[in-house]
Amino acid sequence: MIKVYKLDSLKYTPFDENFILNDYLYLSERLKFVEHPKDAKIIITSSEKHIFRNPSLLLRNKKFLIWTNEPRVSTKQKSFRLFNLFSKIHVMNVYTKSVFVNQVTYQKKRFKSNSPLSLEVNYKKDKQCVALMSFYNGGRNSKLIVNSNNVDLIKLRSEIALYGYKYGFLDIYGKGWPQGISKEDSRNNNWVERKKEILGKYRFNLCFENTIAENYITEKIWDSIENYCLPIYFGGMGHSIYKIFPKNGFIDYAEFKTPKELFDYIAQISEVEYNERLQKCIAVYNSFIAKPESFWIDTKKQQLDKIIETCENMMSN
Repeated sequence: MIKVYKLDSLKYTPFDENFILNDYLYLSERLKFVEHPKDAKIIITSSEKHIFRNPSLLLRNKKFLIWTNEPRVSTKQKSFRLFNLFSKIHVMNVYTKSVFVNQVTYQKKRFKSNSPLSLEVNYKKDKQCVALMSFYNGGRNSKLIVNSNNVDLIKLRSEIALYGYKYGFLDIYGKGWPQGISKEDSRNNNWVERKKEILGKYRFNLCFENTIAENYITEKIWDSIENYCLPIYFGGMGHSIYKIFPKNGFIDYAEFKTPKELFDYIAQISEVEYNERLQKCIAVYNSFIAKPESFWIDTKKQQLDKIIETCENMMSN
């Protein structure tokens, strides 16, 4: 059994026993988690910055594995060395395509615990468009270059939200916005229920991801759909969203040139088109509810087996 040491907490990953216990137990059948780095063959961390903070480990010539499901934490696209004399640092992240095995890798709990959404509901709501997001200084420092492309979406979605707010098209909920813009921070003790309350009042939801990365589809679009709120999403630059969604379902900002074009379109959309788009989104949502248990078991097994296989390959080289 390969002895491994966690250099940082690795929260919300398969290495976190407090996140999804079954994932941790599955890994524990092949990997032995030890309490001290001197006892480990492989040191696992979420970022190279933790290695820099522990330079003595490099001198011990340990093997290192960076594993993260956050696109901004590690942007390496292959294994590398910090210095030529030291061991190669192996990488598993969204860019090596070894973390998310499909577009719903972390969504089992959502789809297995919910009932199919109705296609016959009354979609009429009092309010028009909402954005639930933190400001992050408007994305001024959020540029993220991968393969010569800026895959950041924080700056763009902030600009759209501010335009919509300025002209009365959109309400904003979230932290860090300039005074008077956000209706509330909205991150109370029961954020899940509060989000449902908010989305239940609106027809459209501006719900971009933070970053464009293959199979990186978080809760944002699913939360919108399950509350019968038509998503405004970004599906451009080779995003994998169209591997599971049809065209003309969610509103894709990649098809618009300016925020004005987007909000002009929303203002004139007919009830027929709105309902047709939302029903397409609901159909996708319901298709995952209908997936057999074997689909979710295989999804998880693929993800965890990639970790074990990588560790075994590291030990054999």
